[in-house]
Amino acid sequence: MATVAVSDAQFEAEVTNSDIPVVVDFWAEW
Repeated sequence: MATVAVSDAQFEAEVTNSDIPVVVDFWAEW
């Protein structure tokens, strides 16, 4: 499984509209 960094602008195209299942890990440095 590959790790891909996705920006806000790319999220819909890369995650929401994906033809295959996607695992999302949200991370923030607080």
